[in-house]
Amino acid sequence: MKKGYLAVAALIGMSFSLASCVSTQTQVEEEAPEVKIEVVPYDAPAVETVEPVAEPVEIEITEEVVEEEEIAEVAPAEEIVEAVPEPVEAETIEEAAETLGVEIPEEEVVTETPSASKMEAPAAKTSTCSVCGKVAGEQHICGITSYCSQCGREAGSGHICGTTQFCHECVEEVGPNHICDLTFFCPDCKKEVGDGHICNVTTLCLNCEEEVGAGHICDLTYYCYECEKEVGDEHICGLTHFCYACKEEVGEGHTCGVTYFCFECEKEVSKDHRHE
Repeated sequence: MKKGYLAVAALIGMSFSLASCVSTQTQVEEEAPEVKIEVVPYDAPAVETVEPVAEPVEIEITEEVVEEEEIAEVAPAEEIVEAVPEPVEAETIEEAAETLGVEIPEEEVVTETPSASKMEAPAAKTSTCSVCGKVAGEQHICGITSYCSQCGREAGSGHICGTTQFCHECVEEVGPNHICDLTFFCPDCKKEVGDGHICNVTTLCLNCEEEVGAGHICDLTYYCYECEKEVGDEHICGLTHFCYACKEEVGEGHTCGVTYFCFECEKEVSKDHRHE
């Protein structure tokens, strides 16, 4: 009986609490005020129009003066040079490699050895002479020429390797600047000379094509073999000699610009000379 009574009492209490909750909720809904929102129209501010400027605006450009204090100090050139690391010497590199146990590869020097074909001179066409039975080259003349293996050609009597060669027109050994039927090779002077050559005295003038002496002037002097010196035209042996200042033959006692040699009187005379 007691348990049933307690259950009924609990149900009655719960119903009262539910009824009170519903009544408070209705009171809150009734008491809540209405919120009215009024929309106020917004007037946009008037935009001010700016009239274009008629006169051009002058812009002044002011140059900024950099004061000496604002310039950053630059390190002198000597300090910059000192900052560059010095190249490491070969000894230090080798020592560093030894300490680190690194092997430095050695540079191989390649030397080209010329082949035998490059070293040997091209062989000249040779044959055996059927008459004299000797080795012969081109233009071989029996009894006059013989084959020079060093020069690779036929050479004559008195041949000098690198200096003379055989002239087939003159049929003899000749030197540089040879002129056929005019010059020949002097074995003592080791050069081409002309007719009347005197060793260590005369030389060949290629322009005049004759032997000349010391102080020769082309087309003006020639060598006198009797006087053994260069003389001019109308030279008289024993009486006149060549004056290089006056460029003419003069006599004994000659004074340049004052006297001259009279070939009719055969003596040196003054400028106002009259024949006797």
